[in-house]
Amino acid sequence: MIAAALSMATEGLTKPGTFYRVERWKHLRAEMLPLLVRHWREVALNHADVPLDIDEKRYAELDEAGALHIVTARRDGLLIGYHVAIVGPHLHYASTVHGITDVYWIAPECRHGVTAMRLFQAVERELKKVGVRKLFTATKLHLDQGALFERLGYRPVERLYAKLI
Repeated sequence: MIAAALSMATEGLTKPGTFYRVERWKHLRAEMLPLLVRHWREVALNHADVPLDIDEKRYAELDEAGALHIVTARRDGLLIGYHVAIVGPHLHYASTVHGITDVYWIAPECRHGVTAMRLFQAVERELKKVGVRKLFTATKLHLDQGALFERLGYRPVERLYAKLI
């Protein structure tokens, strides 16, 4: 299923505008790593003592296993954002495929209009194609995107807390 979505990976890259598509980590790695650093610098407010240390081997393993699902946002062919989810059965609900958001981000200079909304709509559409029934996502409180998620039909179900120990 993911393979069919990947066939769109190069479609429209030369056309102007923003496009959302499924892409593979193995093809995105070099292009995505600098954005992950920008992303970390923006959100590190609450975890600056925990260094960014991308487990590229694990990402590659999940990608090869078909459990890593990435939807990208590209404007005029350039990567401007991404949503990465881990896809598979949930430990408590083995018969239902879940998507658990690992990370999502859009470059600050591209956060106008409906870019974020369209990215999440594409994520939902593409995850549904691979059998995901429920998507979990979160937002940093200092960058709260609650209004966006509620507009998309999400509802708050938990509040996540973290503490360095």
